[in-house]
Amino acid sequence: MGRAARALHVDGHDTAAAIRATTWARASGVPVIADLDEVYPGVQVLLSSVDYLITSRDIPRRLTGEANLRVALRALQTKYDCRLTAATLGHEGVIAWDGSQFHYAAAFRVESVDTTGAGDIFHAGFIYGLLQDWPLARQLDFACAAAALNCKAIGARGGIQTVEAIENLVSTGARYEHVSQ
Repeated sequence: MGRAARALHVDGHDTAAAIRATTWARASGVPVIADLDEVYPGVQVLLSSVDYLITSRDIPRRLTGEANLRVALRALQTKYDCRLTAATLGHEGVIAWDGSQFHYAAAFRVESVDTTGAGDIFHAGFIYGLLQDWPLARQLDFACAAAALNCKAIGARGGIQTVEAIENLVSTGARYEHVSQ
């Protein structure tokens, strides 16, 4: 792992490679962020080297067997000693457990054209906020706004916006109602 790396983002698809990369990152003190939208063989080994686990809604249940999302997020954080476990909820936003409390960020209301890539852009926004050392609530809001703006255009990267545009949506954008999880 290069000395200039400030974060490592993995998705678990090539689990063996991801495990090797997370081992190097951890040895260098680099935070590891994982984006899971599938349970790949060997992913449990990978999770023990993840600091920030952000999954799609159904992955915590699939990994723990627990139907209640809050209970599943707590169980994942405890079992794998992650700093944060979270699940993205589409137009319902994101819920995150930091080991002591839940954090919820509502999604922004935009005229959605294509949701392809929203999760990837959410993760990029989250990592940007993490590297800025923002409080968790701001990281989640920024990530939700980045994802929402990307949905306003066609394609996985069609609506990627500037930091200024994302910040503008955070400060002025309408949100969906809070949905209890």
